[in-house]
Amino acid sequence: MKIKNKNNMQTKRQNKKIFSWRPINTLLGIACLAFGFVYLIGMNDLTVKGFVLNDLKSQASILAEENQDLQTRSLTLQSYTALSPRLQNLNMVQVEDVAYFSPQASVVAKK
Repeated sequence: MKIKNKNNMQTKRQNKKIFSWRPINTLLGIACLAFGFVYLIGMNDLTVKGFVLNDLKSQASILAEENQDLQTRSLTLQSYTALSPRLQNLNMVQVEDVAYFSPQASVVAKK
């Protein structure tokens, strides 16, 4: 009787084993691989954007320095000491007497 009981219990346990973990484990494994792949693609994209950003920042600083140099050169060329020798070579006549027009009374136009 004990043997039959033991065999009956084993058969009942095998019959109760309807739920299998194998498909769930497979699905979780595939999900982990997919999320890992998406993570790697995202990190690669961020890394590339970081390198591009660093290049653009260095170009911006170089352009800012060039702009500063050009402004300094422009101010130097516009200064009186730079213009004075060039004006002497143009054979211009120097102004001696300057007359300014100043009205005697204020004039207003009426409609």
